[in-house]
Amino acid sequence: MNLAGNANAALYASMIVYTLAMLAFTWHLAARAPKVAESRVADREQVLVGATSSTTTGAGADDRSRPVSPYAAGAGYEESLKSRQRGSIALMLTYLASALLAGSVLMRGLAVSRPPWGNMFEFATAAAAAVGVVYSLLARRKRWEWLGVFIVTPILLVLGLSLTVLYTEAGELMPALKSYWLGIHVSVAFIAVAFFTIAAAIGVLYLVRRRREDKPVKPTFIESLPSSAALERAAYSINMVGFILWTFTLIAGAIWAKQAWGAYWQWDPKEVWTFVIWVVYAAYMHGRATAGVDHRRSMYIALGGYVCVIINFTLVNLVSTFVGMHNYSGM
Repeated sequence: MNLAGNANAALYASMIVYTLAMLAFTWHLAARAPKVAESRVADREQVLVGATSSTTTGAGADDRSRPVSPYAAGAGYEESLKSRQRGSIALMLTYLASALLAGSVLMRGLAVSRPPWGNMFEFATAAAAAVGVVYSLLARRKRWEWLGVFIVTPILLVLGLSLTVLYTEAGELMPALKSYWLGIHVSVAFIAVAFFTIAAAIGVLYLVRRRREDKPVKPTFIESLPSSAALERAAYSINMVGFILWTFTLIAGAIWAKQAWGAYWQWDPKEVWTFVIWVVYAAYMHGRATAGVDHRRSMYIALGGYVCVIINFTLVNLVSTFVGMHNYSGM
């Protein structure tokens, strides 16, 4: 079997292992919910008494403006041994799957003797590998097993679509792509997308967590997550990294366009949407840093930016309305 065949075999193997990891992460979350119910319901009266005490001792208006949830996990939540064991199994499977997928991307590149992201199939698999690797590194450092199922599931969806809809045989690049900028501009772009993807997943969980803190309900695994404030800070930090990388992507793309087409900017659909993404995330960063702006509103802007990322990869590449000089899908 040649390198391209081995790359495909590694890709299929990574999907199998990612599927096992997804099931393991779900198994892990199932073990977290009962622990929350036991610890939070038992402490409900103590939490409410503490809230009453803080009100009578002159707490600020901000402290009293949000309802106190008797189910807020907070610093007092202790993960059970069973949950930790299941989370460790899921993470080990994720490490293996990400290594297999990264190996598949590497072998694809060696098979064609070029950076393996010259069409939509290659970009999708490389971006999925980047998401898996970045998440693995963050999860190992921060113990983010609770996030795993919300990362692994999108990876599986992208890989499935790549194989069934976007698949392209390994081959030569189009002349316009034969440049060292392919390895710089595109690689930074899909790494930025990896950070945006992880931040979007955390952002959605933040919105759910915030809503459940405002309106206490029967506890689920959501109450075992970090507080909404901690989730929001994590999403902001990761979005900041993605924004910096996307800024470089925009600048590098303009430099490459000058070399390839003789102009830094030509209002090509891909150029326009790349700039739209930058503007939306810049608006999010500005809103997040502005005093008095609700972080929840800022998070909606960030999620809008991620929707633009999806549009930029799918519709701009596949719909004839957006035909331009960047139509290199290979389909």
